[in-house]
Amino acid sequence: MEFNEQILEKNSNIIKSYTNSSITVLDKEYNYNLIVPPEKSVIKCDITAKDFTNEFVVKNLPKNADFVIIAINNTACIDKTPIILELNKLNIGAEVMNLSSACSCHNILISEKRDFASFFIFN
Repeated sequence: MEFNEQILEKNSNIIKSYTNSSITVLDKEYNYNLIVPPEKSVIKCDITAKDFTNEFVVKNLPKNADFVIIAINNTACIDKTPIILELNKLNIGAEVMNLSSACSCHNILISEKRDFASFFIFN
């Protein structure tokens, strides 16, 4: 799916499009697991869905993040409860959602100038 162009800062990591196995941030397509902050570099994640834990999320949070999006095709394949509980202890909101919802939410949070991180797990 493709998104309509939004006028935001040029350094914002706007998601332009996505498939079930990739996302396009600005003009670059990524087909591996990654962390997408609102700005700065996209970070490759060498982790699988079964190894995705609360420790991994907390360790890889950008400074000042107050919300986390976890995007995954099969939301039932990870144990969400420990991740959400750990982030809530840190006063950080969290949502686990499918890729479509995550991409839309990511772009909305950028437009609101929020501090957050999106974790995209394709496998």
